[in-house]
Amino acid sequence: MGIQKPDYQMYCGETEISEQFIKLNVGGQRFMLRKETIRKRGVGRLLDLVNKSVADSNADAFFSATSEFYFERPPALFHIVYQFYLNGIIHQPTNLCPVDIIEELEYWRIIPDEYLASCCCAQQPDDDDDEHEEQDKPNLFKTLKFGEIRRTIWNIIEEPASSGKAQVFAVFSVFFVLISISGLVLGSLPELQVATKQKNNLTGEEYVEMEPMPILGYIEYVCIVWFSIEYGLKMLVSAERSRTFRQLLNIIDLLAILPFLIEMLLLIFGISTEQLRDLKGAFLVIRILRVLRVIRVLKLGRYSSGLQMFGKTLKASFRQLGMMAMVVMTGVIFFSTLVYFLEKDEPGSKFHSIPAACWWCIVTMTTVGYGDLTPITVPGKLVATGAIACGVLVLALPITIIVDNFMKVAETERPAGGNRYRTSQYPSEPKATKSEQMVLKVA
Repeated sequence: MGIQKPDYQMYCGETEISEQFIKLNVGGQRFMLRKETIRKRGVGRLLDLVNKSVADSNADAFFSATSEFYFERPPALFHIVYQFYLNGIIHQPTNLCPVDIIEELEYWRIIPDEYLASCCCAQQPDDDDDEHEEQDKPNLFKTLKFGEIRRTIWNIIEEPASSGKAQVFAVFSVFFVLISISGLVLGSLPELQVATKQKNNLTGEEYVEMEPMPILGYIEYVCIVWFSIEYGLKMLVSAERSRTFRQLLNIIDLLAILPFLIEMLLLIFGISTEQLRDLKGAFLVIRILRVLRVIRVLKLGRYSSGLQMFGKTLKASFRQLGMMAMVVMTGVIFFSTLVYFLEKDEPGSKFHSIPAACWWCIVTMTTVGYGDLTPITVPGKLVATGAIACGVLVLALPITIIVDNFMKVAETERPAGGNRYRTSQYPSEPKATKSEQMVLKVA
């Protein structure tokens, strides 16, 4: 059997291809496919072999003895093509270069973007949405009243990179967040506080309390008005209000304005915060609501790709962090119980309870070492040595996994193009093609 180029005059009308099968020889390895299978796919270079005669074939050679079409191509790569004609899906073997696979598919005139299996595509990080859901989201506005106007407003609020107006809105949002945080910080300085006389309605006694300067309060109200308008507009134009309400960043936005909303609600019913100061429980609630204002700093995560990347890294490392917390908790209970029973009877010992010993153990295992509690006895110091060694090991082991997850998140973020503003549930930026995702998954 010899290898020869097809002699069109010799084989035209003389050599007929089998009625049902077509024989292929790719780099010395033989393959056989039914013509019906190739016609069913309807694409590729093999379709020409089915529809044309031997003289018109695009093979590199033809073996007359075995009626085989010869292609001088790598047989390992052709297995992907062969599998495609069998099941209609392209899978990427891990031992093959994705660039070689794409070039081989292009030679056989098969477009990878249309047939590449989803399991072989690089996962692009979006906010817990499936790919098909993301493609359907922009169409939700079409069925709503004032859909185009609502979508325009939504993109301005949630898509800072979508237009110039959206970028201006994002700049204003970041500006008000920074002003609000600055006012909260500056209001704690004694130089920017004024003394106000307060009266206890229960006892009638007067006392002096330091409050931030009135100008800082006015700035706070201006910022709160902006945050309220931003959140109200977002909920008003959203295509799925319940889903928008449950998103983490929107929950943060709500908590940022919650103290102001509660204060306004109390004023509507004729109750001021000063009247609640005399009630111990109500005063505690007021303090908690004031502390909630610090949550506004988390609003910066909406516009910072670095904070988003950090959050996704923690989410990807949740299992490792949970394991570390469980081991640390076990060690804390174990060592704190030991040191408590070894130190409690010593004169001047501060280990008066196991919870107090737990605080010492947490500080010791995390290698912080405040020094407020220290063991005195030799057995107690030996237990402390064990706690230190155990803490170093427990904290060091998950670090490599967390760093690896961070690198994976950073690599997946890179194709989207630097600083990603996409926090919306309705993404508008085009995604990478499947062939590009195949290369990215291996890279």
